[in-house]
Amino acid sequence: MNRVLAVQLIALATACGASKSAPEPAAPTAPAAPQQPGDRATVPLHIEGHRPFVDIAFRKADGSTRTARFLVDSGGGGFLIVEPLAVDLGLQLGPTMEEEGERFARVASKVDASIGGVALDLEPDRVLVLVGKDNMLPPAAPGHADGLLPGHVLAHYHVVFDYPARTFTIAHPGALVPEGTPLSMPVARQSGFPRTEIEVDGKTLGLLLDTGASFTMVSQALLEDWGKAHADWKRHKGAYGEAATLGGQTLETMFIPRVTWGGHALTDVGVVSQQAGVFEKWMSSMMVAPIVGSLAGNVLETFRVDLDYPNQKLYLSRPAASAAH
Repeated sequence: MNRVLAVQLIALATACGASKSAPEPAAPTAPAAPQQPGDRATVPLHIEGHRPFVDIAFRKADGSTRTARFLVDSGGGGFLIVEPLAVDLGLQLGPTMEEEGERFARVASKVDASIGGVALDLEPDRVLVLVGKDNMLPPAAPGHADGLLPGHVLAHYHVVFDYPARTFTIAHPGALVPEGTPLSMPVARQSGFPRTEIEVDGKTLGLLLDTGASFTMVSQALLEDWGKAHADWKRHKGAYGEAATLGGQTLETMFIPRVTWGGHALTDVGVVSQQAGVFEKWMSSMMVAPIVGSLAGNVLETFRVDLDYPNQKLYLSRPAASAAH
């Protein structure tokens, strides 16, 4: 599934009748309370092709448990399940619909899912089955995913993607003490999309924090501006090298000599471009403030990314070994 379609499913789910949104920002929390059963869990984080995956436990219709691997996608629009998993879980499917050549079905029965014992708060109207497919990932991407855990679900929790340690933590609000450099992270209510900022060439740029994409993306208009100002920046037509794992339509690939994110200096950062207007108009309409691209796995994977959604704060830390790469 391409990135544009994964995002478009916000509108699709909303048209199906979804009414709930990501929660309102909470008041700043006190230090974490003593752990209670089910208020947090830390599980293995599997990284393939710059994308993060976790195992989700589902309770089947017969009461047994089925575990499936899901892509954790802060920029994804719907809680998606591939058809073979839906059949195995005994889910009852409702009406089908089509978007970008893919068929989806609403789910007419309850979906009981959890991560490490933490129950997921799923909105029935935003759970969709991808009909006729057994893998959520684009053909060029390594790995396999039985579904997609999207931003609007993550937005109910405090989550930590510890890429270097290969762990994922999910917790109810107030259950964790944040770690790292604090940054503002405005979260859009309907989509649950988090926004962050980077600095390139002396300018601050707003981006979607996009864990589900393998490669950082920007508007073609921005990439062309960089090319005019810096003819020495490495530039390639289409998806070059690892950028091919992104899937979808990529116009160009460029490598930026220096990027700053939350005070952390990054070098030789690869980005790909999408058609002008995709981010500035369409994606920005689903964000708290305008964006010109999305910050993705090829950058995120060297960080511990602590997303306190309820308080709309991002905390960054970067182990010395990761910073050296």
